[in-house]
Amino acid sequence: MVKEQLYPTPPEHLQRIGLRGLASWLGPGAIIASVTIGSGELVWASRSGAVFGYGMLWCFLYAGVFKGIQVYTAARHITLTGEHPLVGWARPRWLPILPLVIAVPAVGLMPIAFSAIPEMLGSFIRRLSDVELTNWAPGVWADEEFEVNAWTTIVMLVCLALALASNYKLIERVSAVVLALIVASVAIAAISLGPNLFEIASGLFVPRVDDFPTWITSNAEYQTEFSNRNPWLEVSLYLAAVGGGAFDYIGYVGMLREKKWGLAGHRVATRDELEEAVGDSKTSAETLRSAKLWTRAPLLDTLISFSIVILVTLLFAILGKLILNSNHVVPANNQLLVHQEQFLVALHPGLKWLYRTGVFLAFLGTLYGAYEVYQHTFVESVHAIVPQLDTPAWTRGLRLTTVSWCFIGGMMMIWLPSSAAGSIIERMTFGSIISGAGACGVWCFAMIWLDCVRLPGPLRMSWPLSCVTFVAGVVMTTLGVQTAIAYFSG
Repeated sequence: MVKEQLYPTPPEHLQRIGLRGLASWLGPGAIIASVTIGSGELVWASRSGAVFGYGMLWCFLYAGVFKGIQVYTAARHITLTGEHPLVGWARPRWLPILPLVIAVPAVGLMPIAFSAIPEMLGSFIRRLSDVELTNWAPGVWADEEFEVNAWTTIVMLVCLALALASNYKLIERVSAVVLALIVASVAIAAISLGPNLFEIASGLFVPRVDDFPTWITSNAEYQTEFSNRNPWLEVSLYLAAVGGGAFDYIGYVGMLREKKWGLAGHRVATRDELEEAVGDSKTSAETLRSAKLWTRAPLLDTLISFSIVILVTLLFAILGKLILNSNHVVPANNQLLVHQEQFLVALHPGLKWLYRTGVFLAFLGTLYGAYEVYQHTFVESVHAIVPQLDTPAWTRGLRLTTVSWCFIGGMMMIWLPSSAAGSIIERMTFGSIISGAGACGVWCFAMIWLDCVRLPGPLRMSWPLSCVTFVAGVVMTTLGVQTAIAYFSG
């Protein structure tokens, strides 16, 4: 028999939302935002502005909006049912196609993130320090490559120690302050430089993919990276930059269990229990009201975090156009973080130290947050495909396995010569093709299907939400297919 109250009573500040209460509903979305702010905004948004000017702003806007919709539908589902969408997608059990298609590549790609992201920071530190760790390098590595790998290893060890100690609170607070100062400075710089608002509007709302400008393809410094590169591969990077990829969102949804929103983290309700709870009984109206109130929590978390990510991304892209594009400079090769220093120096030369500190803290936060998110990604994926392993003992083992997989896999890719592992751009491009826009589009379609088969009518998505989810699925799948064609045909 169904209990009178299927859902916990929503807290008062969720029923009467005010400005003061908004911060309390910023949950796992804040972690997703912090994970992406390092590589997403600082690198890829700046690079887009440097290469294409305002021409790719639409990519960041649409990707941010559609991914926000994608994430909310999944977060809404676990809040209402207590069940991760991967579990729902695993039916029939004898052939869990969707979890295999989405989760397995996501897990396989984790070492790419844990090699490329720390390598960006290792290269940045090496250039700033101007300290030679050794004057010897084996023949398979160039001198600079060996030293970058050495600095990257130090970064990896620091982040591993933080992850194992789970003692990141101080760095997290300092990072928040420093990054807030950087964002404020970037906003002031963008406004003071007087961007062309008409061109910004055109870049935001008119999708187009231009060829690389001749000043890039004719420059010997950039020819290695851009001469044979399809512009659509840049699109794949930018689409993946905003808010992360499918592997991030599997973990994000799983982290909602710790927030205890709705049924998430409490219990899993069957379809029959949900039907009875919102049926014609006397308590159904109150149950339905509680359910809809609880969906506000993931909505606010998603709305706030993705709005911040989109805004900051657009600011860095605009400054990329105003400063880097104008000076014919591109974040490329092993200088993916160097040139963005000019964004803050444009306001005052002393702000270069704020930028350098911010980069270091942001990337530490990205890697630490990635350890946290990916543990949830791996655990939820294994539980969906092999439900027999959904026990406390196995879960602890799976979490440790995730940390080991990310660290050891990342270190292997870092120390493989670039001729074998590929450059940072090549690795990130491959990851964005496999688990980027295309996977996110499939996710949207899967959520529409799961909403229909798992939830009773009163709890299903409204028709406007279903429509925008469908549109998000169509757009992201189309872009994913287009970028994949460009990658595999090139």
